[in-house]
Amino acid sequence: MHSRSPDAAGASSFSPARVEPTPAPAAQANEAGIEQVLPNLWRITVPLPFELRWANAYLLFGAGSWCLVDAGLATPEAEAVMLEALASLGLTPADLSTIVVTHAHPDHIGLAGRFQEASGAPVLMFGLDAQIMRSIWTERDMRSAEMVSQFYTSHGMPAEDSNLEKASMVATRRLITVPSQVTALEDGQEVLLVGERYQVIWTPGHSDGHMCLWRASDGVLLAGDHILPRITPNIGLYPRSRPNPLGDYLESLQRLRPLPARLVLPGHGRPFADLSGRVDELLAHHEERSEITYQLVAQAQHEAGDSAHTGDITPTDDSTPAGVTAQIGVTAHAVAIRLFEGRFHSLQNRRFALAETLAHLEYLRLQGRLEWRQDQAGKIHYFPAPAA
Repeated sequence: MHSRSPDAAGASSFSPARVEPTPAPAAQANEAGIEQVLPNLWRITVPLPFELRWANAYLLFGAGSWCLVDAGLATPEAEAVMLEALASLGLTPADLSTIVVTHAHPDHIGLAGRFQEASGAPVLMFGLDAQIMRSIWTERDMRSAEMVSQFYTSHGMPAEDSNLEKASMVATRRLITVPSQVTALEDGQEVLLVGERYQVIWTPGHSDGHMCLWRASDGVLLAGDHILPRITPNIGLYPRSRPNPLGDYLESLQRLRPLPARLVLPGHGRPFADLSGRVDELLAHHEERSEITYQLVAQAQHEAGDSAHTGDITPTDDSTPAGVTAQIGVTAHAVAIRLFEGRFHSLQNRRFALAETLAHLEYLRLQGRLEWRQDQAGKIHYFPAPAA
């Protein structure tokens, strides 16, 4: 493993006082490529074959070494962009000294394993997500895919979508190169990357073991997908996940809010400066979304009661088209259809919608505002908790 200085590529030397991002060319805003956002720090915009079209990776330089933060997907298109970006600085994957993965989602693991093989670089992840990565993305059988399919079916997803979801999960494994060895990090741990000290901050919500890296010396926050500038990260409930991902996420946002950040480097979208303002927007969004979710459950229950009273359905009817029953409430899938109206046009959107709806439903249930029961067919239905 060897290192090259960025000076030959025309990069500036590091200056802690200079932390405002360098304006990128207009063409870089929505195109694959590389741009320098700070001295000795670059953003690589990597294409994704999804509706969310771009993911960010970051290159850090210092003390004669290079660090890559997040690694896109292992598609030919993404790898070509990554290799071209490295080459623009006179590098190949073999020049990497360290690889950091902020969380165990495919569009961030991606090329990490392949680049580790090329460089011998250690891969650093939060310990919990390192375990999740291995349990989900290295299985050769269908156990995880079957578990996910059954989970979605129990919450009202049609069988056709559940089967497609199973196939999609298997196909996604081909877009990931899992590192052979991972160095597990802990909350609060201090790590030295390219000569700079970073603090590991555990920020569960978007994933159970999501982490941010805080560079206190100049107020730079590597935020992964915890805080995004223009869209809200998907906060979803999945099999094997922690029981209250939305509660985790809101607590994690509050934890980061006081940081004196001068620049936030997100996993998607452009770097931005107003950390506390964006945190407040996300907190308000989820407060509003939770209240809407509760009202949709209450409304569905009320409508089912009216239908039963007028004879449209009977109290023992389990299978109205809306997923609502007069006796035991409404499925998460039925709530998701209303909550994400107009955005059910792709399997990925339907999966994200159902998972995020479940996160809000469970958040409300754990607050004591909702309850759930499981019917004889195995379907789970939510309904308002009785007034105390």
